[in-house]
Amino acid sequence: MRLNNVLNFRDMRRYTKNPLEVKFEELLPLKLKEKVSGKGDRSKERACVHEISIMFACFKKNEFDQARCSDEITKFQACATKNYADKFKRKQDMQEGRISTGKDNLTPREINYLLKKYPNP
Repeated sequence: MRLNNVLNFRDMRRYTKNPLEVKFEELLPLKLKEKVSGKGDRSKERACVHEISIMFACFKKNEFDQARCSDEITKFQACATKNYADKFKRKQDMQEGRISTGKDNLTPREINYLLKKYPNP
């Protein structure tokens, strides 16, 4: 039955001149779920990939002589320690239950916490 509604909507969209004349039909209740999944929690860009690629290119160019690539090694180590400190701080904030305010993207745990605190009526 839903498939027929979808097919009718496609036909209506194709033949309707005015999109404001399309009738809205609620198939599912319009309300938020009580929690979100954590599938999108992992960041797609890994930390320090650019620095490590520059370091390995320097190693290859200088036949793996670490003395000649000391600048690249220190840049990679600085990036790694900064990333480790940020990760540790986020973990501490999560354990203490603090929510990062003013941040563009909240983690799924923070969103679930807010949804529990302010439930949908």
